[in-house]
Amino acid sequence: METKKLLVVASVERTGSTLLCSILRGTLAAGTPVEYLNIHTQNFVRFRDKYGVPEITLTRRPLSALRKLLGRSAWRDISYFSHHSYLSYLTRLAEVNTTHNGVFGIKMHWNQYKRHMLDLGIDTNYWGVPVRWVRIMRQNEIRQAISFVRASQSESWNSNMEVQREPIYDGDAIKSALARIADENTQWQKYFVDNNIVPLDITYEQLTRDMDATVRLVMNHIDSPIDTVPAPQTKKQSDATSKEWAERFVLEHPEHAHRANVSSL
Repeated sequence: METKKLLVVASVERTGSTLLCSILRGTLAAGTPVEYLNIHTQNFVRFRDKYGVPEITLTRRPLSALRKLLGRSAWRDISYFSHHSYLSYLTRLAEVNTTHNGVFGIKMHWNQYKRHMLDLGIDTNYWGVPVRWVRIMRQNEIRQAISFVRASQSESWNSNMEVQREPIYDGDAIKSALARIADENTQWQKYFVDNNIVPLDITYEQLTRDMDATVRLVMNHIDSPIDTVPAPQTKKQSDATSKEWAERFVLEHPEHAHRANVSSL
């Protein structure tokens, strides 16, 4: 399918981007948005096994083989792949995942976009089509940070992934996650300003409050209105434990209270 338009969901971890993109994929008209720039997912491995790109460079192949022998991923970072074959990977992504209406969708966190496109001298203009940006954020950054810490500890990044270990409250880890959230939000904002980009802004709270209306906003933004909004393929992971951690964190660190929507702690 010929790609005529690019949908980019710009995000920071734990903003509801996975939830949003699971619904968008279900529309079959939003270009199948996934974290294609995350080279450490099973989706990436399966795509590479099927299409043969990107290729590991000759100089990295011995180390890659050793890593596999030790039970690790065959690559540690983007330097394991040849530049030419990585570009071929990006091209093939659009060829395979563009939906019937000519839309190719991609979800990217700031660190993925920077390391796996910008630092390589390319950006979303690589695909040579008009770009529609959607930026998803979370108003309650304390809950966002807690979600990040819990997911990191449990290795369960969405409701379809099994919990590997029970998370334990860690105030320092939450503060570190808050710093990361602030930095990556700042980097996205700077990028948009520097490149005269005005994205469609939505929030996690908006999405979970009214999924139907929020998804319709996104689909209208890419000029692909839909009759019915499909059900999400993942569920909210926030629960009573998240609420308890948030209350405890604000009590211990009142200087960060302004980063929460206190009514929704």
